[in-house]
Amino acid sequence: MSPAQSPLFPTSIPTDPAGQSAPSGQLPGWRIDPAALTGLLQAPARRWRIDLVEETGSTNADLLGHCRESGWSADDAAVVARLAYRQTAGRGRQGRPWQGQAGMTFSVALPLPLAPARLAGLSLAVGLALAQAIEDCDAGTARAVRLKWPNDLQIDGRKLAGILIETVAAGKAAGATPALWAVVGIGLNLVRDPAMEAALGRELAGVTECWPGFDAAQGPTRLFAAILNRLAQMRTDFIGHGFGPLARRWSARDAYREQPVRLLHEGAVLAEGMARGVDSDGHLLLETPEGLQRIASGELSLRPAAGFPAATTEPGGPAR
Repeated sequence: MSPAQSPLFPTSIPTDPAGQSAPSGQLPGWRIDPAALTGLLQAPARRWRIDLVEETGSTNADLLGHCRESGWSADDAAVVARLAYRQTAGRGRQGRPWQGQAGMTFSVALPLPLAPARLAGLSLAVGLALAQAIEDCDAGTARAVRLKWPNDLQIDGRKLAGILIETVAAGKAAGATPALWAVVGIGLNLVRDPAMEAALGRELAGVTECWPGFDAAQGPTRLFAAILNRLAQMRTDFIGHGFGPLARRWSARDAYREQPVRLLHEGAVLAEGMARGVDSDGHLLLETPEGLQRIASGELSLRPAAGFPAATTEPGGPAR
């Protein structure tokens, strides 16, 4: 299905059509080429509906509303991807606000014939697909782009991308199989944004750092197509097998594997230990003096913890 400006969602057009350098809220200079995107998509992503809009509040909120109002189908044609060049009310993990003027911000509504309990590891599977898509565009990026449990991509410890997943129950699929929508929101920095760095108080990363041949005219289209193709394959694999077969590949790209880390909740340190990758359910394997712990993501944040003493017991778990 050809990408198009969708009439189904409310959007607003910026008052500055040239997108010049307003202090905040300016549109990025890049655009997705709809014709080129259609040519780059592979099956099954070629059957997805793709909406490209100038501005919206939140692509995740748009698609959550779509899922609540639409009938559910497991068919590939039911998938909707929605990219906005500017989000005015985007939000990240733990409700943090998110605006992506210097990046690619979009959401994908994936119909999944799965019970909620079978979604374990989905955010990690999405992160792996995103890293693989960047590598598909330039093989050299594999050395730079790393995964941070449970939702981020990094370059040299600086955030490159974040993932937010929200779900909508959809009753039962054929044969009484549970059914739901997973709305996957992705914010991917194309370039480093000094204004965003100043607002967050930390350094960020951009795709152009590790993709030397990035072309602002066609690079975003190539990258978006690669991401959609990888997400389409991920959806098929995840429905069939869950996260388990992907655990080793995720752990191989883990930014903090075999390093001391601490886990925080609302600023408080809950646990410290050596990161040992992830298991088949996407749980972090944390080696502590008390033994190997399996940590579910919840609302935890992972941080490096240089100087924490290594555990003396042998690391283990299915991700090794």
